Amino acid sequence: MLQKLKQFKERHPFTTLMLIAIAVRIFVVIFVPGFGSNRELQHPTLFIGFLDKMKSILGIGQSQGMMLLSRALYAAVSLFTVSMIYRICDLTSNKQNAWLLALIPAFSCVMPAFGVIDNASAFLGLPLLLYGSNVVLRQEVLRQNNLNENVHRTSFFIAGIMLGLGICFWFESIFIVLSILVILISRRNYKGALLTMAGATASVVSVGLLLWILNVNPFKYIVL
Repeated sequence: MLQKLKQFKERHPFTTLMLIAIAVRIFVVIFVPGFGSNRELQHPTLFIGFLDKMKSILGIGQSQGMMLLSRALYAAVSLFTVSMIYRICDLTSNKQNAWLLALIPAFSCVMPAFGVIDNASAFLGLPLLLYGSNVVLRQEVLRQNNLNENVHRTSFFIAGIMLGLGICFWFESIFIVLSILVILISRRNYKGALLTMAGATASVVSVGLLLWILNVNPFKYIVL
């Protein structure tokens, strides 16, 4: 039995990783009532404020069913984060190292603080940043390996959109996005850097206009 499991893991490392992560999350969603709660937040966040307002408008209370659904959604977000961490490590190293590194978030359900919910905005913004980073990294690897026919310049723009949305959720992550742009420029991928910056700018401006229409001041949610 153990030999078959080992063979399955060697043939399907990503599937094995995700099955482990899913099993852990099913357990905590059912048996850990405090999973995904916001009791440890130190300051209000724009996204949580929006959710609370929508709940009051729709008349949704804190029932057991809603709490279970909330934990399930929280688990799904962290599951996506595990996937992105594996894919990024696979691009920068190899599948074995990627599998081992991704085991950490697979067993640590609360991301990104690995067990401490100190910022819900960071938790929600991290998957967007990881997805955007994964797209940029994949295209850059293809470009560096001279596989130009597989490089899609529009992918950098899409990655920029995701990175920009990550900034909208988690304002401090602008430094991460700036670092990505600096790396692209240092690798002389000027078109990629420009398209990534254009996508990020489009996201931030679009969200800013939406908040302006809704008469919401996002700056009061920034706490450094």
